[in-house]
Amino acid sequence: MNTVTEFYTYEQPTNERIRAFLRLEKLFRQFNFHLRQGNAWSNDIAIDSINELLAFTSRSDIKLEALKELERQHARLERLSTRAHIDKNQLESLLIKQKKLIMELQSIQGQLGQNTQSIELLSAIRQKSSIPGCICDFDLPVYQYWQSLPESTRKSHLQKWFEPFKILDHSVHLILDVLRHSVEDSNEIATNGFFQKSIDTNQAIQLLRISIVANSNYYPEISAGKHRFSIRFMSNEDPSSRPEQYNENINFKLNLCTI
Repeated sequence: MNTVTEFYTYEQPTNERIRAFLRLEKLFRQFNFHLRQGNAWSNDIAIDSINELLAFTSRSDIKLEALKELERQHARLERLSTRAHIDKNQLESLLIKQKKLIMELQSIQGQLGQNTQSIELLSAIRQKSSIPGCICDFDLPVYQYWQSLPESTRKSHLQKWFEPFKILDHSVHLILDVLRHSVEDSNEIATNGFFQKSIDTNQAIQLLRISIVANSNYYPEISAGKHRFSIRFMSNEDPSSRPEQYNENINFKLNLCTI
């Protein structure tokens, strides 16, 4: 009987746009997970996620960045449709999804989350968030009252406040999914825990993915430059001590994501 080897994957973005998308992806996942939980503790984290999204989108035009990346990927994938051995149905379905999200992003007027930004309760929580420690009941009785409302009511409010970010959530998910599946993994060896590879300047690598066997007692530290990148595998059995380089050969899977 064949056993399936499980892998754990580490990612390293090579540009600011993909770095921003990965941060957003984590916030979106965090919100959606805690929305499903429904309890007061998860409500705290769901609201923190919304406020972080508001801060994120107010500092940069992330809507435009997502639109540019979707359009770029769409144009590249359209050119693939003439190649042989391409699953035309799967590609057409992907192109339709991209086009739909492009149109939805283009239809958004003004800054993302403007209506959510003006929610009085969220604003009050943001103002108290700089206080060391958690926000206690005596800090914001109105928040304590909100937490006492039925779970269905609180969930409805959270969904309404998150609504302006749903298109961005779907866009970032699709962008990263296409990027992560843009090329096949290659099997590599890190000699004495170290690996280095030159980058083809004609190949715009956006994301490095390193997959190692799950439950390994080492992890990769990735350093990427314009012309090359290096991976140093480290071991840290005791978090109170400084990590050390793993000094044995390591087999791993490498994915240079580009599209």
